[in-house]
Amino acid sequence: MYRGRGCTTRGGRPFYRGGYSDQSSNPDYGMSESRGRRSPWSGSRHSNHENAAVYRPRMPLPVGSGLRGRNDTLETQGTSDALSHCSSSMGLNPSVEGEKIELSLVEVTESCAVSLLHHDLSHNVNISGSVDKSEPSQERSPPQSSSGIDDLNQVKCQAVIEPFDICLPKIGTPIMLKPSLLVKNREKRNEIKRSAEGQIGNVLRPGMVLLKKYLSLGDQVKIVRACRALGLGSGGFYQPGYRDGAKLHLKMMCLGKNWDPETGNYGDLRPIDRAVPPGIPREFFQLVEKVIKDSHSLVQLKTKASHVEHILPSMKPNICIVNFYSASGRLGLHQDKDESPESLHKGLPVISFSIGDAAEFLYSDQREVDKAEKVELESGDVLVFGGSSRLIFHGVTAIKQKTAPGSLLEETNLRPGRLNLTFREY
Repeated sequence: MYRGRGCTTRGGRPFYRGGYSDQSSNPDYGMSESRGRRSPWSGSRHSNHENAAVYRPRMPLPVGSGLRGRNDTLETQGTSDALSHCSSSMGLNPSVEGEKIELSLVEVTESCAVSLLHHDLSHNVNISGSVDKSEPSQERSPPQSSSGIDDLNQVKCQAVIEPFDICLPKIGTPIMLKPSLLVKNREKRNEIKRSAEGQIGNVLRPGMVLLKKYLSLGDQVKIVRACRALGLGSGGFYQPGYRDGAKLHLKMMCLGKNWDPETGNYGDLRPIDRAVPPGIPREFFQLVEKVIKDSHSLVQLKTKASHVEHILPSMKPNICIVNFYSASGRLGLHQDKDESPESLHKGLPVISFSIGDAAEFLYSDQREVDKAEKVELESGDVLVFGGSSRLIFHGVTAIKQKTAPGSLLEETNLRPGRLNLTFREY
Protein backbone atom coordinates (compact mmCIF):
# COMPACT_ATOMS: atom_id res chain seq x y z
CA MET A 1 0.00 0.00 0.00
CA TYR A 2 1.41 3.27 -1.03
CA ARG A 3 0.09 6.71 -0.18
CA GLY A 4 0.05 8.16 -3.65
CA ARG A 5 -0.33 11.65 -4.90
CA GLY A 6 -3.78 13.14 -4.32
CA CYS A 7 -4.71 10.92 -1.34
CA THR A 8 -4.83 11.29 2.43
CA THR A 9 -5.08 8.87 5.32
CA ARG A 10 -8.20 8.31 7.39
CA GLY A 11 -8.01 5.77 10.14
CA GLY A 12 -5.06 4.00 8.53
CA ARG A 13 -6.82 3.60 5.21
CA PRO A 14 -5.91 5.65 2.18
CA PHE A 15 -8.62 8.10 1.14
CA TYR A 16 -8.80 9.36 -2.39
CA ARG A 17 -10.65 12.42 -3.39
CA GLY A 18 -12.84 10.35 -5.62
CA GLY A 19 -13.89 8.16 -2.64
CA TYR A 20 -12.55 5.19 -0.62
CA SER A 21 -10.78 2.57 -2.75
CA ASP A 22 -8.66 -0.51 -2.28
CA GLN A 23 -5.52 -0.09 -4.30
CA SER A 24 -4.52 -3.70 -3.89
CA SER A 25 -7.42 -4.78 -6.06
CA ASN A 26 -6.11 -2.78 -9.00
CA PRO A 27 -2.43 -2.96 -9.90
CA ASP A 28 -2.73 0.16 -12.06
CA TYR A 29 -3.04 2.33 -8.99
CA GLY A 30 0.11 3.57 -7.26
CA MET A 31 3.36 5.17 -8.31
CA SER A 32 6.73 3.94 -9.50
CA GLU A 33 9.37 3.53 -6.84
CA SER A 34 11.62 5.88 -8.75
CA ARG A 35 11.65 9.37 -7.22
CA GLY A 36 11.83 11.16 -10.54
CA ARG A 37 9.01 9.25 -12.19
CA ARG A 38 5.31 9.99 -11.77
CA SER A 39 2.22 7.89 -11.65
CA PRO A 40 0.62 7.04 -14.95
CA TRP A 41 -2.12 9.42 -13.85
CA SER A 42 0.24 12.39 -13.57
CA GLY A 43 0.59 12.80 -17.30
CA SER A 44 4.41 12.14 -17.49
CA ARG A 45 6.24 10.84 -20.52
CA HIS A 46 6.18 7.31 -19.03
CA SER A 47 2.40 7.24 -18.80
CA ASN A 48 0.10 5.76 -21.38
CA HIS A 49 -3.20 7.59 -21.22
CA GLU A 50 -4.71 6.02 -24.24
CA ASN A 51 -4.46 2.47 -22.89
CA ALA A 52 -4.52 2.79 -19.07
CA ALA A 53 -7.34 5.22 -18.30
CA VAL A 54 -9.66 3.85 -15.62
CA TYR A 55 -12.43 5.89 -14.12
CA ARG A 56 -13.83 5.10 -10.65
CA PRO A 57 -16.33 7.71 -9.51
CA ARG A 58 -17.70 7.55 -6.02
CA MET A 59 -21.31 8.02 -7.10
CA PRO A 60 -23.00 6.87 -10.30
CA LEU A 61 -23.05 9.50 -13.03
CA PRO A 62 -26.38 10.93 -14.14
CA VAL A 63 -28.14 9.30 -17.02
CA GLY A 64 -27.41 11.04 -20.29
CA SER A 65 -23.92 12.19 -19.34
CA GLY A 66 -22.34 9.89 -21.90
CA LEU A 67 -20.41 7.95 -19.17
CA ARG A 68 -21.34 4.57 -17.67
CA GLY A 69 -21.43 3.03 -14.21
CA ARG A 70 -19.03 3.00 -11.27
CA ASN A 71 -16.61 0.27 -12.35
CA ASP A 72 -16.97 0.71 -16.10
CA THR A 73 -13.96 1.90 -18.02
CA LEU A 74 -13.82 4.59 -20.61
CA GLU A 75 -13.28 3.51 -24.16
CA THR A 76 -9.76 4.40 -25.06
CA GLN A 77 -10.51 6.01 -28.39
CA GLY A 78 -10.68 9.80 -28.06
CA THR A 79 -10.29 9.80 -24.28
CA SER A 80 -7.13 11.86 -24.31
CA ASP A 81 -8.78 14.38 -26.59
CA ALA A 82 -11.76 14.76 -24.29
CA LEU A 83 -9.53 15.11 -21.22
CA SER A 84 -7.32 17.60 -22.98
CA HIS A 85 -10.38 19.63 -23.90
CA CYS A 86 -11.63 19.69 -20.33
CA SER A 87 -8.18 20.41 -18.90
CA SER A 88 -7.69 23.26 -21.31
CA SER A 89 -11.07 24.74 -20.32
CA MET A 90 -9.94 24.57 -16.69
CA GLY A 91 -6.64 26.26 -17.43
CA LEU A 92 -4.57 23.05 -17.28
CA ASN A 93 -2.15 21.62 -19.82
CA PRO A 94 -1.16 18.02 -18.98
CA SER A 95 0.96 17.65 -22.11
CA VAL A 96 3.63 20.06 -20.90
CA GLU A 97 6.44 18.10 -19.27
CA GLY A 98 7.39 19.10 -15.77
CA GLU A 99 4.21 21.00 -15.01
CA LYS A 100 2.77 20.23 -11.59
CA ILE A 101 -0.89 19.41 -11.80
CA GLU A 102 -2.73 20.29 -8.60
CA LEU A 103 -5.78 18.17 -9.29
CA SER A 104 -5.82 14.41 -9.51
CA LEU A 105 -7.25 12.54 -12.45
CA VAL A 106 -10.37 11.83 -10.43
CA GLU A 107 -10.99 15.54 -9.97
CA VAL A 108 -10.29 16.27 -13.61
CA THR A 109 -12.44 13.39 -14.79
CA GLU A 110 -15.40 14.27 -12.57
CA SER A 111 -15.13 17.94 -13.52
CA CYS A 112 -14.93 16.88 -17.12
CA ALA A 113 -18.06 14.79 -16.73
CA VAL A 114 -19.97 17.75 -15.29
CA SER A 115 -18.68 19.97 -18.09
CA LEU A 116 -19.73 17.46 -20.70
CA LEU A 117 -23.13 17.14 -19.06
CA HIS A 118 -23.72 20.88 -19.32
CA HIS A 119 -22.24 20.91 -22.81
CA ASP A 120 -24.76 18.28 -23.80
CA LEU A 121 -27.52 20.89 -23.67
CA SER A 122 -26.63 21.96 -27.19
CA HIS A 123 -24.57 18.97 -28.45
CA ASN A 124 -24.84 15.18 -28.42
CA VAL A 125 -21.89 13.58 -26.58
CA ASN A 126 -20.82 10.04 -27.46
CA ILE A 127 -19.06 7.64 -25.05
CA SER A 128 -15.98 7.78 -27.23
CA GLY A 129 -15.70 11.49 -26.54
CA SER A 130 -16.50 12.57 -30.09
CA VAL A 131 -19.01 15.41 -30.45
CA ASP A 132 -21.79 15.61 -33.04
CA LYS A 133 -22.64 19.25 -33.51
CA SER A 134 -26.22 20.05 -34.28
CA GLU A 135 -27.83 23.31 -35.27
CA PRO A 136 -29.45 25.08 -32.32
CA SER A 137 -33.20 25.11 -32.43
CA GLN A 138 -34.76 28.44 -33.29
CA GLU A 139 -38.21 29.58 -32.31
CA ARG A 140 -40.17 30.55 -35.37
CA SER A 141 -43.13 32.83 -35.30
CA PRO A 142 -46.31 31.40 -36.74
CA PRO A 143 -46.78 32.22 -40.42
CA GLN A 144 -48.96 35.19 -41.20
CA SER A 145 -51.51 35.21 -43.92
CA SER A 146 -51.19 37.67 -46.75
CA SER A 147 -54.31 39.47 -45.57
CA GLY A 148 -52.82 39.92 -42.11
CA ILE A 149 -49.66 41.40 -43.59
CA ASP A 150 -51.68 43.79 -45.72
CA ASP A 151 -53.65 44.90 -42.68
CA LEU A 152 -50.41 45.46 -40.76
CA ASN A 153 -48.93 47.51 -43.58
CA GLN A 154 -52.09 49.54 -43.81
CA VAL A 155 -51.97 50.33 -40.09
CA LYS A 156 -48.31 51.36 -40.38
CA CYS A 157 -49.10 53.66 -43.30
CA GLN A 158 -51.85 55.42 -41.40
CA ALA A 159 -50.62 58.38 -39.44
CA VAL A 160 -51.91 59.26 -36.00
CA ILE A 161 -53.63 62.66 -36.15
CA GLU A 162 -53.69 64.60 -32.91
CA PRO A 163 -56.95 66.55 -32.48
CA PHE A 164 -56.64 70.31 -32.83
CA ASP A 165 -59.05 72.57 -30.98
CA ILE A 166 -59.58 75.99 -32.57
CA CYS A 167 -60.90 77.22 -29.22
CA LEU A 168 -58.77 77.63 -26.12
CA PRO A 169 -59.51 75.24 -23.24
CA LYS A 170 -61.42 76.67 -20.36
CA ILE A 171 -59.42 76.48 -17.13
CA GLY A 172 -61.53 75.83 -14.07
CA THR A 173 -65.11 77.06 -14.09
CA PRO A 174 -64.92 80.70 -15.09
CA ILE A 175 -68.03 82.84 -14.97
CA MET A 176 -69.16 83.51 -18.51
CA LEU A 177 -70.53 86.99 -18.93
CA LYS A 178 -73.20 87.42 -21.54
CA PRO A 179 -72.74 90.22 -24.07
CA SER A 180 -73.90 93.49 -22.65
CA LEU A 181 -77.12 95.08 -23.80
CA LEU A 182 -75.09 97.82 -25.47
CA VAL A 183 -73.22 95.28 -27.63
CA LYS A 184 -76.43 93.53 -28.61
CA ASN A 185 -78.11 96.80 -29.55
CA ARG A 186 -75.10 97.87 -31.61
CA GLU A 187 -75.12 94.60 -33.51
CA LYS A 188 -78.82 94.93 -34.23
CA ARG A 189 -78.41 98.50 -35.43
CA ASN A 190 -75.65 97.44 -37.81
CA GLU A 191 -77.79 94.68 -39.26
CA ILE A 192 -80.74 97.04 -39.74
CA LYS A 193 -78.45 99.61 -41.38
CA ARG A 194 -77.05 97.05 -43.81
CA SER A 195 -80.55 95.92 -44.74
CA ALA A 196 -81.76 99.49 -45.30
CA GLU A 197 -78.77 100.82 -47.19
CA GLY A 198 -77.89 97.63 -48.96
CA GLN A 199 -74.84 95.51 -48.42
CA ILE A 200 -71.62 97.45 -47.97
CA GLY A 201 -69.23 95.95 -50.48
CA ASN A 202 -66.88 96.60 -53.32
CA VAL A 203 -66.32 95.14 -56.75
CA LEU A 204 -62.54 94.79 -56.72
CA ARG A 205 -62.39 93.67 -60.36
CA PRO A 206 -64.69 91.86 -62.83
CA GLY A 207 -65.96 88.74 -61.10
CA MET A 208 -64.38 89.63 -57.74
CA VAL A 209 -66.53 90.99 -54.91
CA LEU A 210 -65.73 91.89 -51.30
CA LEU A 211 -68.62 92.03 -48.83
CA LYS A 212 -67.47 93.88 -45.70
CA LYS A 213 -68.81 92.85 -42.28
CA TYR A 214 -71.25 90.57 -44.01
CA LEU A 215 -71.48 87.82 -41.41
CA SER A 216 -73.27 88.83 -38.25
CA LEU A 217 -71.88 88.07 -34.83
CA GLY A 218 -74.48 85.34 -34.40
CA ASP A 219 -73.49 83.74 -37.71
CA GLN A 220 -69.81 83.86 -36.79
CA VAL A 221 -70.45 82.22 -33.45
CA LYS A 222 -72.42 79.42 -35.13
CA ILE A 223 -69.66 78.88 -37.70
CA VAL A 224 -66.93 78.70 -35.03
CA ARG A 225 -68.88 76.23 -32.93
CA ALA A 226 -69.72 74.04 -35.92
CA CYS A 227 -66.11 74.01 -37.15
CA ARG A 228 -64.83 73.23 -33.67
CA ALA A 229 -67.16 70.24 -33.31
CA LEU A 230 -66.24 68.90 -36.77
CA GLY A 231 -62.55 69.64 -36.31
CA LEU A 232 -62.26 67.51 -33.17
CA GLY A 233 -63.85 64.48 -34.82
CA SER A 234 -62.75 62.03 -37.49
CA GLY A 235 -61.37 63.81 -40.55
CA GLY A 236 -60.88 66.98 -38.49
CA PHE A 237 -58.07 69.50 -38.40
CA TYR A 238 -54.50 68.43 -39.20
CA GLN A 239 -51.32 70.07 -40.51
CA PRO A 240 -50.96 69.35 -44.23
CA GLY A 241 -47.71 69.18 -46.16
CA TYR A 242 -46.17 68.69 -49.57
CA ARG A 243 -44.16 65.88 -51.16
CA ASP A 244 -40.84 67.48 -50.28
CA GLY A 245 -41.75 67.37 -46.58
CA ALA A 246 -42.57 71.07 -46.24
CA LYS A 247 -45.52 71.84 -43.97
CA LEU A 248 -48.17 74.47 -44.55
CA HIS A 249 -48.32 77.19 -41.91
CA LEU A 250 -51.90 76.39 -40.99
CA LYS A 251 -54.32 73.68 -39.85
CA MET A 252 -56.74 72.28 -42.44
CA MET A 253 -59.99 70.35 -42.57
CA CYS A 254 -61.97 69.36 -45.66
CA LEU A 255 -65.77 69.06 -45.80
CA GLY A 256 -67.65 67.21 -48.50
CA LYS A 257 -64.56 66.00 -50.38
CA ASN A 258 -60.94 65.74 -49.34
CA TRP A 259 -58.28 67.79 -51.08
CA ASP A 260 -54.72 66.43 -50.93
CA PRO A 261 -52.03 69.16 -51.10
CA GLU A 262 -49.38 66.60 -52.12
CA THR A 263 -51.17 65.50 -55.27
CA GLY A 264 -53.67 68.30 -55.80
CA ASN A 265 -56.45 65.73 -56.18
CA TYR A 266 -59.88 65.45 -54.61
CA GLY A 267 -61.10 62.18 -53.12
CA ASP A 268 -63.56 60.57 -50.77
CA LEU A 269 -60.86 59.62 -48.21
CA ARG A 270 -57.98 61.49 -46.66
CA PRO A 271 -54.82 59.56 -47.65
CA ILE A 272 -52.87 60.32 -44.49
CA ASP A 273 -55.27 58.42 -42.21
CA ARG A 274 -58.05 57.10 -44.51
CA ALA A 275 -60.60 59.33 -42.76
CA VAL A 276 -63.87 60.26 -44.46
CA PRO A 277 -64.36 64.04 -44.74
CA PRO A 278 -67.30 65.35 -42.71
CA GLY A 279 -70.31 66.71 -44.55
CA ILE A 280 -71.06 70.39 -45.05
CA PRO A 281 -73.57 71.64 -42.45
CA ARG A 282 -76.92 72.79 -43.79
CA GLU A 283 -76.50 76.28 -42.30
CA PHE A 284 -73.39 76.76 -44.44
CA PHE A 285 -75.37 76.08 -47.63
CA GLN A 286 -77.90 78.72 -46.64
CA LEU A 287 -75.21 81.32 -46.04
CA VAL A 288 -73.52 80.57 -49.39
CA GLU A 289 -76.80 80.91 -51.23
CA LYS A 290 -77.44 84.27 -49.61
CA VAL A 291 -73.90 85.45 -50.42
CA ILE A 292 -74.34 84.68 -54.13
CA LYS A 293 -77.67 86.48 -54.26
CA ASP A 294 -76.30 89.62 -52.55
CA SER A 295 -73.14 89.56 -54.69
CA HIS A 296 -75.26 89.56 -57.85
CA SER A 297 -77.17 92.52 -56.51
CA LEU A 298 -73.96 94.42 -55.81
CA VAL A 299 -72.46 93.67 -59.24
CA GLN A 300 -75.62 94.77 -60.99
CA LEU A 301 -75.67 97.94 -58.91
CA LYS A 302 -72.05 98.82 -59.65
CA THR A 303 -71.79 97.74 -63.29
CA LYS A 304 -75.40 98.15 -64.53
CA ALA A 305 -74.99 94.79 -66.26
CA SER A 306 -78.13 93.06 -67.48
CA HIS A 307 -76.70 89.53 -67.27
CA VAL A 308 -74.91 89.28 -63.94
CA GLU A 309 -74.46 85.53 -64.35
CA HIS A 310 -72.01 86.16 -67.19
CA ILE A 311 -69.81 88.16 -64.83
CA LEU A 312 -70.24 86.12 -61.68
CA PRO A 313 -71.83 82.67 -62.19
CA SER A 314 -73.87 80.93 -59.53
CA MET A 315 -72.74 77.69 -57.92
CA LYS A 316 -73.84 75.03 -55.42
CA PRO A 317 -70.88 74.06 -53.23
CA ASN A 318 -69.97 70.43 -52.58
CA ILE A 319 -66.51 71.23 -51.15
CA CYS A 320 -65.48 73.38 -48.21
CA ILE A 321 -61.84 73.74 -47.14
CA VAL A 322 -61.49 75.10 -43.61
CA ASN A 323 -58.13 76.63 -42.68
CA PHE A 324 -57.04 78.01 -39.33
CA TYR A 325 -54.10 80.42 -39.43
CA SER A 326 -52.24 80.96 -36.17
CA ALA A 327 -50.71 84.30 -35.30
CA SER A 328 -47.70 83.44 -37.49
CA GLY A 329 -49.72 81.69 -40.21
CA ARG A 330 -49.41 82.58 -43.88
CA LEU A 331 -50.04 81.18 -47.34
CA GLY A 332 -48.05 81.97 -50.48
CA LEU A 333 -49.51 83.05 -53.80
CA HIS A 334 -51.28 80.20 -55.55
CA GLN A 335 -54.23 79.34 -57.81
CA ASP A 336 -57.29 77.26 -56.93
CA LYS A 337 -57.26 75.11 -60.07
CA ASP A 338 -57.69 71.52 -58.83
CA GLU A 339 -61.43 71.46 -59.41
CA SER A 340 -62.95 69.79 -62.46
CA PRO A 341 -62.21 71.26 -65.93
CA GLU A 342 -65.92 71.98 -66.35
CA SER A 343 -66.04 73.96 -63.11
CA LEU A 344 -62.97 75.95 -64.07
CA HIS A 345 -64.21 76.57 -67.62
CA LYS A 346 -67.50 77.98 -66.35
CA GLY A 347 -65.69 80.16 -63.84
CA LEU A 348 -67.72 78.88 -60.89
CA PRO A 349 -66.69 81.14 -58.02
CA VAL A 350 -64.80 80.49 -54.78
CA ILE A 351 -66.49 81.98 -51.71
CA SER A 352 -64.33 82.77 -48.67
CA PHE A 353 -65.49 83.49 -45.09
CA SER A 354 -63.11 85.26 -42.66
CA ILE A 355 -63.57 84.96 -38.89
CA GLY A 356 -61.26 86.07 -36.06
CA ASP A 357 -58.13 88.16 -36.53
CA ALA A 358 -57.76 90.23 -39.69
CA ALA A 359 -55.46 89.13 -42.53
CA GLU A 360 -53.49 90.82 -45.28
CA PHE A 361 -54.76 89.31 -48.53
CA LEU A 362 -52.87 89.56 -51.82
CA TYR A 363 -54.26 88.92 -55.32
CA SER A 364 -52.77 89.29 -58.78
CA ASP A 365 -52.83 87.94 -62.34
CA GLN A 366 -49.19 86.94 -61.94
CA ARG A 367 -47.33 85.06 -59.30
CA GLU A 368 -45.29 88.06 -58.21
CA VAL A 369 -45.73 89.57 -54.78
CA ASP A 370 -44.42 92.96 -55.86
CA LYS A 371 -47.16 93.31 -58.48
CA ALA A 372 -49.98 92.01 -56.28
CA GLU A 373 -52.71 94.18 -54.83
CA LYS A 374 -53.53 94.07 -51.15
CA VAL A 375 -56.76 94.15 -49.21
CA GLU A 376 -57.52 93.60 -45.54
CA LEU A 377 -59.99 90.86 -44.66
CA GLU A 378 -61.60 91.37 -41.24
CA SER A 379 -63.79 89.16 -39.15
CA GLY A 380 -67.17 88.78 -40.86
CA ASP A 381 -65.89 89.69 -44.36
CA VAL A 382 -66.80 87.55 -47.36
CA LEU A 383 -64.72 87.44 -50.54
CA VAL A 384 -66.04 86.06 -53.84
CA PHE A 385 -63.97 85.51 -57.00
CA GLY A 386 -65.20 83.79 -60.15
CA GLY A 387 -65.77 84.41 -63.84
CA SER A 388 -62.71 86.03 -65.36
CA SER A 389 -61.12 86.26 -61.88
CA ARG A 390 -61.50 82.57 -61.09
CA LEU A 391 -57.81 81.70 -61.58
CA ILE A 392 -56.20 84.71 -59.96
CA PHE A 393 -53.12 84.19 -57.78
CA HIS A 394 -53.92 84.90 -54.16
CA GLY A 395 -52.45 84.36 -50.71
CA VAL A 396 -52.15 85.54 -47.10
CA THR A 397 -48.98 87.38 -46.09
CA ALA A 398 -49.71 88.16 -42.43
CA ILE A 399 -52.23 87.84 -39.61
CA LYS A 400 -52.92 90.97 -37.60
CA GLN A 401 -52.90 89.93 -33.99
CA LYS A 402 -55.55 90.98 -31.46
CA THR A 403 -57.92 92.32 -34.08
CA ALA A 404 -60.73 89.79 -33.56
CA PRO A 405 -63.99 91.21 -32.14
CA GLY A 406 -64.06 90.97 -28.35
CA SER A 407 -67.68 89.81 -28.34
CA LEU A 408 -66.75 86.89 -30.64
CA LEU A 409 -63.95 85.80 -28.31
CA GLU A 410 -66.24 86.02 -25.29
CA GLU A 411 -68.79 83.79 -26.96
CA THR A 412 -66.46 81.19 -28.47
CA ASN A 413 -63.06 81.48 -26.73
CA LEU A 414 -61.54 81.27 -30.24
CA ARG A 415 -57.76 80.94 -30.35
CA PRO A 416 -55.69 83.91 -31.55
CA GLY A 417 -55.66 83.62 -35.32
CA ARG A 418 -57.95 83.51 -38.34
CA LEU A 419 -60.57 80.94 -39.28
CA ASN A 420 -61.15 80.80 -43.04
CA LEU A 421 -63.75 78.77 -44.97
CA THR A 422 -63.58 78.49 -48.77
CA PHE A 423 -66.54 77.01 -50.64
CA ARG A 424 -66.35 75.69 -54.19
CA GLU A 425 -68.07 73.32 -56.58
CA TYR A 426 -65.99 70.51 -58.02
